[in-house]
Order: sequence, then structure tokens, then C-alpha cells
Amino acid sequence: MMRHHAHPTRPARRSLFVSGRWLFLLIAAMIASGCGPVNDPQPGALPPVTADGDRLRAGGRAFEVRGVNYIRPTGDDERRCWTLQFGADINCPWRMSAIEADLDALRARGVNTVRIFLNYYVFGGQREADASYQKSEALQHLEEFIAAANQRGLYILPVLLVEYPQDQFGPAYYERALEWHVRPLVRHFAGRPGILAWDLFNEPDIGSPIDVRCWDWDNGDFPLCFQLAEERKQFVRVIHDEVKRLDPERLTTVGMAFAKSYFEPAEAAIRMADVVDFYTFHYYDNEPYDSGRYRQHWYYGDGFPADLQRAIDELHALGLRKPVVVTELGFPTGAGATRTLDDLRRDQRIALQTIRNARGAGVVLWSFQSSPEELLGDLFTR
Repeated sequence: MMRHHAHPTRPARRSLFVSGRWLFLLIAAMIASGCGPVNDPQPGALPPVTADGDRLRAGGRAFEVRGVNYIRPTGDDERRCWTLQFGADINCPWRMSAIEADLDALRARGVNTVRIFLNYYVFGGQREADASYQKSEALQHLEEFIAAANQRGLYILPVLLVEYPQDQFGPAYYERALEWHVRPLVRHFAGRPGILAWDLFNEPDIGSPIDVRCWDWDNGDFPLCFQLAEERKQFVRVIHDEVKRLDPERLTTVGMAFAKSYFEPAEAAIRMADVVDFYTFHYYDNEPYDSGRYRQHWYYGDGFPADLQRAIDELHALGLRKPVVVTELGFPTGAGATRTLDDLRRDQRIALQTIRNARGAGVVLWSFQSSPEELLGDLFTR
């Protein structure tokens, strides 16, 4: 859902008691034996998350991702600062107290994972426009964010490349992306606990900033789309290999806009399903219309929740036995939207149950709503 903007995300341009003796003993026995889920990690050093067939595990126990995409602190004006810039944009002042309040609210509502976006220009790419640019302050704020989340038992799922230039995926740009952005970040956090995985790139399969006909890189009716897919798959593979070299024990994934992009175009030299440790993709239905996920265009035309179910089923059908997490799923409410808050609660429950029925490993909600309370309700605590 993170869109490519020619705008303010570039800092130089605009510089989430049950009592009873026997129940207690049963739970204590499960914990002592290492059995049972660890969906509510306790504060402290969080155990590494690993992939085991179609399940994720943390500390040897099953782990279901119950997450939120953290876009900006509650109360921030999205017209002034649409997304978190880690202090690199004067329009987006760093408000750690507001962030901590949000993390407390997320924790209280059963969230165990927070997905965040590492803007290419904030963490290195700005050097193209300003050779003296330093990312030390942004890196310090990122450290603060991760530490605050981990102290509350929340994993961080960082999206490594966001707002990357859409016309710079060719071999001539590999080393610059690696040296300016990827290597400094991955080296800095390599081996540290509390980071669930590296989400290598956000929606590389959406090529509409280059040509609207390549909204889906599997558009076989337009030859440019296949060329675009080949180039981007190779770029992401280069990023993956370097990340694995620097942080070999950490899981990797790619936040695909479409689940099918892990195996299409089928004629491509690289199948992304073979690259990552687990699959992640994004699901929206008819709203918001301008996101392109309307029923006539996206997926299979059967709507919600059938398309969501089929997307997960197709990934499992590849036979690679990898976990599937839906890392963006959201339903707008409010002015101009068709859903009420009651509709939101209903469809969130349907989505979560659909993912579980399809042997998915979790979900990360997209924050269309204005606060953790409005977004989550009791979805992860009921």
C-alpha cells in the first residue's frame, strides 16, 4: 500500500484473567515443556523467529504474526507528514512519547509485530542530492523505535527498501543501493534480537510508476511488463543475497502486492518463491479504489474473502512448504467508504479466520483508521 511519491518523503525536498488452579497448572506445564503458541511474547530479549514448514516459530513454539503497519504516530497530520521519517524531514518531527503511547496501545490489544518502512532517501539515497547527507540521526531514532517495541514484547518487521527510484533497478544501480542503503542498515542490526525478518522490498511487482499497464508485472499483453519483472526480480535477488551474507540467520521475505507474483510471470528466469524464507503479500478488496485492488482488476474477480483464500492456497500449492503471512490487509471506514466500524470488525474477523483456515501464519493490518483502538478493536484479544 505504500505508494511512490515525488514528494515529502524525500527529506531534502521537504526538508498497537483467567483464574483457576487447574488452568494455571496446565498453562505452566505447557510453558515448561516448550509447547503451545508464543503469540504474546514477553518483554525482554525476544527469541529468533524461524520457519518450520508452513509455520513460524519463536523460541521453538508456534508463532502467529498479529501485526500492524505503523505509518505515523496517532494524531499526526497525514497531509503534512504521511509516513514516519525517523526525524529526517522537518515536516515530520520525531515524537518518541507519542510512538511509545501507540506501542503501549498496540501491545494492550494483542499485537506482537510492528511493520515499519525504511525510506531509501532517509537511510542513504539522499546522498545523490546532497553528498554531505548523514543518516546517523535517523539511525538513532530507528534504534529507539526498535528498542521501545522490543521492551514491550513486540517484534519489528522492517521493510528494507521503500520509496526506491522506480527507474533504477538495472545492474548499474546495484552497488549504489547496496552501499548507500542496504549494507549500512543490515550490518548495523545483524544478529540482534527482536527483528522478525528483513522484508526486502515493498511491492516490487507494481510497475505502474513506469507504465500504468504494468500495474501488475505479469501483464502479458504488454511486453515492457515482462522486461520490468525480469529486471526487478534480479535486483531483489541481489539485495537478498547481500542481506543473507551480512545477516545469515535472519529470515527474509518480499512484500508482494500480489501473491501470484511469487510464481509469475512463469517464463521469468527467477521465481521469487525460491528466493525468500517465507511468503508475504498484500490484500485489499474494492477500497480504496485508487489503490488498484478493485475487484475488476485485482486477483481473480471473486471478491472477499474468496480471493484471499485462493491467494494463500496457490502459494501452498507450490509445494515449497513455506509460511504465508498477509503483511497488508485493510478496510477503509469513514467518509467516502462503504464500510462502517461494525462492518470493519466483521470483515477483519472473516479475514483472520480465512487466513487461519488456509494455514496462513498471520496478518499485519493496514492502518486506515486513526488510532490503534479504532483499527484493532478486540480482533487479537477476543
